[in-house]
Amino acid sequence: MPRILYPTLLAVLLTALATAPLRADDALARALAQLAQNGELRVGAARVRDSALLHEFYALRAQQPVWTNPAARANLLAAVKGVESEGLRPADYHLAALQAASPDDSAEAPGMDLLRSDALIRLAAHHVRGKLDPLSVEAEIDLHGPELGAAVIALLASAVASGDIAGTLQQLAPRNDLYQGLKRGLAEYRGIAARGGWPQIPEGPTLRPGEHSPRVALLRQRLLASGDLAADTGTDPQFYDPALEAAVRHFQARHLLAADAAVGKRTLAAANVSVDARIDQIRVNLERARWLLHDLPPTHVLVDIAGFEVRYVREGVELLRSRAAVGRPYRKTPIFRSAIRYLEFNPTWTVPPTILTNDVLPEIRKNLGYLAKRHMRVLGADGREVDPASVDWRRYSGRNLPWVIRQDPGPQNALGQVKFMFPNAHAVYLHDTPERKLFLQAERAFSSGCIRIEEARRLALLLLEAEGRSEAEVEAKFADLKTQRVALARPVPILLYYWTVAIEDDGDVLFKRDLYDRDAGLLAALDNTDGD
Repeated sequence: MPRILYPTLLAVLLTALATAPLRADDALARALAQLAQNGELRVGAARVRDSALLHEFYALRAQQPVWTNPAARANLLAAVKGVESEGLRPADYHLAALQAASPDDSAEAPGMDLLRSDALIRLAAHHVRGKLDPLSVEAEIDLHGPELGAAVIALLASAVASGDIAGTLQQLAPRNDLYQGLKRGLAEYRGIAARGGWPQIPEGPTLRPGEHSPRVALLRQRLLASGDLAADTGTDPQFYDPALEAAVRHFQARHLLAADAAVGKRTLAAANVSVDARIDQIRVNLERARWLLHDLPPTHVLVDIAGFEVRYVREGVELLRSRAAVGRPYRKTPIFRSAIRYLEFNPTWTVPPTILTNDVLPEIRKNLGYLAKRHMRVLGADGREVDPASVDWRRYSGRNLPWVIRQDPGPQNALGQVKFMFPNAHAVYLHDTPERKLFLQAERAFSSGCIRIEEARRLALLLLEAEGRSEAEVEAKFADLKTQRVALARPVPILLYYWTVAIEDDGDVLFKRDLYDRDAGLLAALDNTDGD
């Protein structure tokens, strides 16, 4: 979690709150005791759940009522309504109960006081770590979000006293540029929805520049609505003119499609996604951002799985953005954090059981020469080479083969000439590849889970440059075809993450295909109202 308050400021706040001349309110103390005993407290139709944070919040005020000031209550209600700008739902923070309460009633019942405090703590928690526990939503994710602590509880108490509840919550939300860009994108697309959205374009033959069609007129309206076409200057709405061609290319680039100006099935499918669905897609990624962006270190490597991209940032400056290939939908690249600890130049490759079963053994059975062509050797447990012709390959699968198949180091190796290693439970890493043509495709989900990076050589140079190694020294590692391991004195944090919306440097909202079908489940959980 970010350091919201410096220790000295926290100490001042705690001292001021603890030394205030307060006595426990008997009715409130009984309500807190009932809450602890029953695990929840009903306040009309609303429900307050027991939590250590709530008790800590009242302990700072010696169990005195918090919401005696009508202005503070009004500010809380405004903050609850304002969470829509974060992609959250006001109903999760007791909106109905807060709206039904009288803002002028200074004699708050203990239950209502607790309910308001519960709403505030929920707001803070969801700004800091997201509404959802990522581990409960996406089974394959391996991230642990930050927790609220004494500093945040003290900050909330101060916010109530000062009245700046909305401003305090903004301090708790991620301040990262991506998060703020997603918020702007959410407002932009809600504006499009308020103006009526965009039309659906019927299926039909691929539309190309220079053609006439009634469907072109609908395409024109669609791109005008989303801002891809800045203005309709054409005299014939059904003519696919150069201005519309540029708009289609812009739209395709924003949706990670081949920017060829041909409106075929994939471009049409992307264009016909409703504005409401795009709004939900942005909301889902705002939640993902709250899981991640509070403590993203200034130097890191980020693998954008759905965007088929790897970025290297050093002290806040992006030095590399490279195309990448990730796992197929049935061999998903997992989501987790780690740190790159060493590089291995000219690695060998031991074929793992799954690839052995599904890919390599079928090829060997068809043609024994496959092994020599791929510079692969069959090795026993003692490291001695086995003659492939002496093996009855039909008897074995990838699981019961008593030998290993290992590929020699060199440019032809499946891992290329360098791999980047970081501890994880998934046996996943970044690596080079000799299959360069794969990077020419717009959608690059080809691997068995590991990440193939187009500019692996450049990433190796940058990582070792930061440790004082010269370019000549690094190039010598590549040139020497021996397998060599080079440890990093300062491991570099790496995050493998899944975004289906991004913000371009020029502010454009970029939508990606939900490659692993993760968005729908996350959206359903996000929209599961738990406020009452």
